[in-house]
Amino acid sequence: MIVTEHFVYIHVSRTGGTFLNKLIMNQVPGARMLQYHGHLEDLPAAYAHLPVIGFVRNPWVWYVSMYSDYRRKGQFVFQILSDRGTLDFDRTVARFLNLGDGSASSTRLLQHLARIAPRVINARRPARNHLPGLRSEHFAGFPEGIGYYSWLFELMFRSERDHIIHFGRFENLREEALRLLEETGTPITNGIATYLKQGKALNASSRPKNFVGAYAPELEQLVAQREHLVIERFGYEFSEAHKYPKTDYFKHLGTANVKALIQRVRQIPESLWDSQNEAKPNKIAQLNETRHIMFRFITDTDRVFDYSDHPVLWDQWKDVLLPVMEQAAKGLGYADCRFPRVMFARVPAGGDISGHYDGEASHYIHKIHVPLLTNEQALFRVGRKEMHLPAGEIFEVNNKRVHSVTNGGSTDRIHLIFECYNTDDYGKPD
Repeated sequence: MIVTEHFVYIHVSRTGGTFLNKLIMNQVPGARMLQYHGHLEDLPAAYAHLPVIGFVRNPWVWYVSMYSDYRRKGQFVFQILSDRGTLDFDRTVARFLNLGDGSASSTRLLQHLARIAPRVINARRPARNHLPGLRSEHFAGFPEGIGYYSWLFELMFRSERDHIIHFGRFENLREEALRLLEETGTPITNGIATYLKQGKALNASSRPKNFVGAYAPELEQLVAQREHLVIERFGYEFSEAHKYPKTDYFKHLGTANVKALIQRVRQIPESLWDSQNEAKPNKIAQLNETRHIMFRFITDTDRVFDYSDHPVLWDQWKDVLLPVMEQAAKGLGYADCRFPRVMFARVPAGGDISGHYDGEASHYIHKIHVPLLTNEQALFRVGRKEMHLPAGEIFEVNNKRVHSVTNGGSTDRIHLIFECYNTDDYGKPD
């Protein structure tokens, strides 16, 4: 908690506080640190008239950042909930989310936290990275039904006084910091402007580049349930902020005439399915018994925009494949595009594809599915959304999310799958 002549800053963990602390302490006249990670309810009455500023973050992203940072620092809440770092991301985050579920295991964890947390925080026992501004009493009164981040956010800004509070979004930290300073009447000096434009990011976590891929569907949904207070108040969604994002889950791009293509597919001999599946480059365990026929594939996982054709099959099939692929490209609004991967995928009756995400997926390359032979029990799941894709319909799917397939029918499910990118997007870094 920092007080200045114009505002009070409340520092919520993993919301850019190190960057903002340096800005305020070095550039705002009269700035004084009262307590690291101090709570608004502990603000001395002499400063109660000042407006308050603070930041909020997408809860799904917050948990990924928290897991990486708290693990590195040995933060005491993390140490207890992760069994000293032995639990993986899913199990650790689930414990954070379920602390208020009233179960015996969560109650034991809260009791342990209350015993370990300090009873007082003062100059003799200040808050530190591994021992933040949380006291024993806070865990003793943990509310039911909400996750750790929503609890922490509400706790940091709780007060019996009426305060004017201005919130900024971490996702646009520098722009939002400038807005909050202006709203509180803080003079914008050259030092402030320069720092916000050129200052280096501080205390950044080594979290995965693709946070969406970190979440199994069940955990994604659990965050949505437990963190609904922050999600609904600030309008957050489970999607990556990006200047050219993929669809969140599924996007219908139109209907294709696949009659001729289906006739050709029905004539493919089993020997071709077997030989081409044996030679395929995408042999991952999650595909299970799914077989593939590759017409085109990327040169390397580090060169996802570049590709090579099958020496025989592409020329034999391109007359029936390209019309469908080009129709999908028009649905994306592309007049000049490339298709780096093209394949058939055959999930057997009763088979499945386990949950996974495409680690080398690019925001600029779109994954397209066109069902050819299918049944109503063939279901495609992306994140927490599941649906049947009818034959002949063109769908983009978000392959940066965890996705899976179950074929509960009595017939095989065969899709044409390909990727598409706009030529102007070639080689763009994610």
